[in-house]
Amino acid sequence: MGALDGIRVLDVSQVLAGPFCGQLMADNGAEVIRVESLDGDLCRRFPPDRGGQSTTFLAVNRGKRGLALNLKTAEGQDVLHRLTKRADIMIQSFLPSRAKQLGIDYDTISRLNGDLIHVTISGYGPTGPLKDKAGLDMMVSAYSGIMGITGDPDGSPARPGTPAIDMGTGMIAYGAAMTALVARGNGKGGQAVNVSLMQTALNLLAFNATHWLVEGQVPVREGSGFMKLAPYGAFDAADGPIIVGAPNEAGWQRLCTALDRSDLRDDPRFATNTDRISNRSALDSEIGAILKSATVAEWIERFDAVGAVAAPIHTMDQVFAQEQVTATGMIVEAKDRDGSTVNLVGPPFKLSETPPEPGDAPPHLGEHTESVLQDELGLSDTDIAALREAGAIS
Repeated sequence: MGALDGIRVLDVSQVLAGPFCGQLMADNGAEVIRVESLDGDLCRRFPPDRGGQSTTFLAVNRGKRGLALNLKTAEGQDVLHRLTKRADIMIQSFLPSRAKQLGIDYDTISRLNGDLIHVTISGYGPTGPLKDKAGLDMMVSAYSGIMGITGDPDGSPARPGTPAIDMGTGMIAYGAAMTALVARGNGKGGQAVNVSLMQTALNLLAFNATHWLVEGQVPVREGSGFMKLAPYGAFDAADGPIIVGAPNEAGWQRLCTALDRSDLRDDPRFATNTDRISNRSALDSEIGAILKSATVAEWIERFDAVGAVAAPIHTMDQVFAQEQVTATGMIVEAKDRDGSTVNLVGPPFKLSETPPEPGDAPPHLGEHTESVLQDELGLSDTDIAALREAGAIS
């Protein structure tokens, strides 16, 4: 039994953030219907693909039923509105004017079902001069300042290597929807939930934001390092890169022990973190020379033995070969329609009594259109044929 058994969700969102929110709901037992246009979600066309399915789409759509619906038609909107009356949650990520045209805006939906939780995911938020501006992960990364503090100090700003804003927004949307679901259970009824990539990004800035808001300090790009600690950053071992750090004085003592360099510990240039920051270049040169004498694995073993801070910088193939990743259930097998399985990343949290149970592989475009119309709305073959004739379904 999943935590969200009995909850019905209409996922009318696009690309990553909204679909990831819907996937988390499906993983936890909700019945999620993925509503797409007859052309399909944009990310269905992102390479590479597996058997005609984009791996980008595979990442955020498991456990859902697929309904392809033309919301540009009155008949298509009518089908969605009838489904809305039976739903608990709707997720949508269209611009306000477009959402209204498609009949999925909060005002329209709330009149049909006052108990429904309506989740809108936008680029920049529901108010302000940019409320009608489309927001993509990389653009919001630039706008919010995240890209401005990412990259080498002497280089150009860099795009973060993962769509953390999109995926983070999906997680926040999930948490916000669950908060609204609890409120509804306490008699507060349905409500509008607004989440945006920009708001997520500003929270992801964390202490970088407060450095500016409280102290007026503009953070700078630090590469792999952290300007407030030394040593802290990437170095080259004999066979590859490694991250080494000293988060406090005890950590510095343990680091020197792991390196077998008591002389560094006793060197007045490196006595305190402030001293080490002032002499960062000299310290990094010393540590860099030492680390080249052994492999990453050898150093990790030595650092772990004394509780010092270090981590290998893994490539993707190395990440998913780690026992820790498999031991925590972060690789799940999803069954595909042809009987094969596809490996996907597991849910980011665990529950002791109602654990998430990832479902089947994501649906092919419109795979469940007829069964959804029959099972959920009781439509006959004649009704379905009429919708097809009207261009509401393919």
